[in-house]
Amino acid sequence: MNERKSVNFISVIGGFVFGLLVAVMGGYFVFALYAGGQRAKKTRSWVEAPCLILSSQVEERRPTPNSPIQYLAVVEYEYNFDGKTRRGNRIKRVEGPTSHRQRAQEKVADFPAGGSAVCWVNPDVPQEVILRHDSMAPLYTIWFPGLFVVGGAGIAVRALMGIRAGSGVTFRG
Repeated sequence: MNERKSVNFISVIGGFVFGLLVAVMGGYFVFALYAGGQRAKKTRSWVEAPCLILSSQVEERRPTPNSPIQYLAVVEYEYNFDGKTRRGNRIKRVEGPTSHRQRAQEKVADFPAGGSAVCWVNPDVPQEVILRHDSMAPLYTIWFPGLFVVGGAGIAVRALMGIRAGSGVTFRG
């Protein structure tokens, strides 16, 4: 006896759309982590240069009268590149304030005024210089949103498999 399977068209489309959304959202995070990792990786090819720390301090800022105080680690240093003495002030490629004074103090503690350090200079744009590389953690964690891409794609394919269950499939809806 030929048993007919009944598939609700709405549930097939819903399952497909849900799976597709999960895969797309996972794909977005895979892309964002990959891009962040590539930016962090880029500075590792820059040229190493010795530098002299000129000043190192924590600045307090209050962007608006009602906003909380923000603390910014400010380090100014001098380095030689291509026979020219230049100045830099960035610790990392992207630097921003924190609401925790201690975090800012920890950053400047590594670079006391009058001390020496190693900085990395972009050979294509020698004014672009940093004291620390960004973390490579985004590349190490890319597998997690990758699971959502694979799982979402699996949900979408499984939903479509309900349509291809055989010639005896009927839709109710």
